[in-house]
Amino acid sequence: VGIDGSKSAVKAALWAADEAVSRDIPLRLIHVVAPHQHDHDRANEYGHRVLRAAADELSGTGQQVKVEIDVLHGDPVDVLAEASRSAEMVCVGWKGRHDSGSAGRGATAARLAVAAHCSVAIVRRRRIHHAVGPHRWVVAVLGTEARPHGVVNRAVEEALLRRAEILALSPWGAESAQTEAIRAEFIAQLDDRDSAADITLCVLPRPDDIADLLAQSADIDQLVIASADDGEVVEQLRSAGVRDTLRGTNCSVLLVHVDRTDS
Repeated sequence: VGIDGSKSAVKAALWAADEAVSRDIPLRLIHVVAPHQHDHDRANEYGHRVLRAAADELSGTGQQVKVEIDVLHGDPVDVLAEASRSAEMVCVGWKGRHDSGSAGRGATAARLAVAAHCSVAIVRRRRIHHAVGPHRWVVAVLGTEARPHGVVNRAVEEALLRRAEILALSPWGAESAQTEAIRAEFIAQLDDRDSAADITLCVLPRPDDIADLLAQSADIDQLVIASADDGEVVEQLRSAGVRDTLRGTNCSVLLVHVDRTDS
């Protein structure tokens, strides 16, 4: 998790703790001191302070997760991308402490989504302790070029973690052979997991504009999952319209690097 001192980053760490616990792996919190910092001693001190504060927040939740902290130096995107080589997932807040100007909010997260060597979660979390109610959906956006297995596998994992329903969006017609293959892939993944009996699966045609769908359902969507290699969908998810739609919601975005994982 990239920790820059913002509230958004702390919420990303809290979100990531559930992921780490579900996989029984450590949670690594990283603060990056950028090259333009003139007083490196002061910058290092600040980094350790915000990392300890984030670790204290995690400790307060009672989560049984091992937390590691590191202050590293360099361009934040380059450093986090390098760290991602040995990570299951990289998590960042939807807006960074220094995201401003022409690049806009979420600029660091958007660059990292392309550069990382593993899946990247861009986390929105309105309330730290938010009970998941019924009819919450994990949305899996499938593309025509990327192999679907990675997105399918991740969607099933995330739905099980959240006890959520799955909405899979197929780029092919509702009655096509490709869509039926996607449905069969999901069913096979769910059948392989004993705890998946109560997970509902719905497969629908993928709309031309994901923003329109999210505008209608952002209050029930917990997570939108797509391939990081699907440029069209990534651009839609980065758009100002989607940012406005998701503002004030708990709907996060997970971009899966299909060809860079074991999936």
